[in-house]
Amino acid sequence: MSILQRIVLGGVLLFAQGSLAAQGEILARPRLTVPGINYGYWEYLPQDYDDNSEERYPLVIFLGGLDQAGDGTASANGLEKLMGVTAPPRLIRNGRHFPFILLSPQRFNAWWGIEEIDAIIEFAKLHYRVDANRIYLTGLSAGANVTWTYAVNYPHKLAAIVPIAGNGNGLPTCNIWNVPVWAFHGTADTTVSPYGSINPVDRLNNVCNPAASPPAKLTLYPGVGHDSWSRTYSGSAGHDIYTWMLSYSL
Repeated sequence: MSILQRIVLGGVLLFAQGSLAAQGEILARPRLTVPGINYGYWEYLPQDYDDNSEERYPLVIFLGGLDQAGDGTASANGLEKLMGVTAPPRLIRNGRHFPFILLSPQRFNAWWGIEEIDAIIEFAKLHYRVDANRIYLTGLSAGANVTWTYAVNYPHKLAAIVPIAGNGNGLPTCNIWNVPVWAFHGTADTTVSPYGSINPVDRLNNVCNPAASPPAKLTLYPGVGHDSWSRTYSGSAGHDIYTWMLSYSL
């Protein structure tokens, strides 16, 4: 490749990255409007993202549940469904700011394949200034199931996970003995049994050899049903999952 070609290519890449950047806002990126990704997603960049052009930022990927699945368009049947729950995208729309890049992708159903999630992470690393040592995955219900599944298959890529109201049973949980885990569940959840969180955390701490390091955390909300995520993501239950996640890196 000639010097001129390299200069032109560099300019194209800078333009592409700049066209994505809109710091401090939650923006809809509808399906097939961003080269390199086949899904629609919500994008949030920290408030100082444009001002610190050399800085690399932590990445949080949020996965919704069955009710948040959609066609990835900027419509009520698409990305707006991800705004229907109290979770990071809605918190940002309502005025909250975070010191990390947030991507919240949408699929026609919530049962993401692990290769799909991995492709989204690789897309993010290519298109945003991501600190590859500080990538975090969190999800609710079906999205939490995917969080568990991706983590046990790609433990070397994640700095921490927060699965909420999910099911991590039947997975090779010991693969994530060194991935910080903080699981949440309501004890009265009749949609996904609380043992979907209790069992894998217990296995990590008491069965795996080596045992989880740091010890896996579990927070149970007495009498709470399936929606154990609203109080967790908002912090109204007194747990700061964001500071906790960001305290870990690879």
